[in-house]
Amino acid sequence: MSFLNPDNKEMSPLQRNLLRILRIFLLISGIYITLFGGANGAERIFGVLILVALAIINAPAIITRNRIRAIPVEIELILLTMVLFELVGGDALGLYVKLPYYDNFMHFMLPLYIGLIGMMVVYTMYYYGRLKMSLAEMAIVIVIVTIGLGGVLEMGEYTYDKYLSQGPLGDITGNTQMQGSPTQNAHEDTMNDLFTDTAGGIVGALIGVLLIRRAEKKGEHWEVADKIEKMGQD
Repeated sequence: MSFLNPDNKEMSPLQRNLLRILRIFLLISGIYITLFGGANGAERIFGVLILVALAIINAPAIITRNRIRAIPVEIELILLTMVLFELVGGDALGLYVKLPYYDNFMHFMLPLYIGLIGMMVVYTMYYYGRLKMSLAEMAIVIVIVTIGLGGVLEMGEYTYDKYLSQGPLGDITGNTQMQGSPTQNAHEDTMNDLFTDTAGGIVGALIGVLLIRRAEKKGEHWEVADKIEKMGQD
């Protein structure tokens, strides 16, 4: 298994090809943006962050000499898509500013991804007997956690805008204001973000519930649980 030739034993041809395309595209994008910047030529920091994200996602198996295996392909595809939409699209290409509703889109999609990954992890704990919880309870917990993370993100955006955007950190990131958008003032943007975060978390949790029930109807279980469980095994 290598970065450009992912292991195909536990993934479909479609998953393998998507993984390879995303890895290559993000690697090239990260290098290009680091060297030349993004939409305005001043977004090199986001190129660095793209490369750091790729390194973190693929590092566990290398650093631990396979004591911790590569993360499941389902989770890696979600994480790579998050990097694509956030760091490449939203930040380096400036879509948060150029597209009026891109911020709403991201505040729906990121919690959806987080909610779906959360359902994978909680279901794994349930399936292997480390957690006693119904599907409804799993979904509620994931949604609550997602709402909390959305609140933390909004506090981070406020802190950046008020105290950091005009300092050295702001110079690196282009002094962009994180709260507010072309169609909303800062207050409306924050409240809409929180509502959209909640909607995304609910949809992500519901998708997880549907995938679990679909597997159970076939007399099986959601196989992602086996992959997550194997991550820490020799």
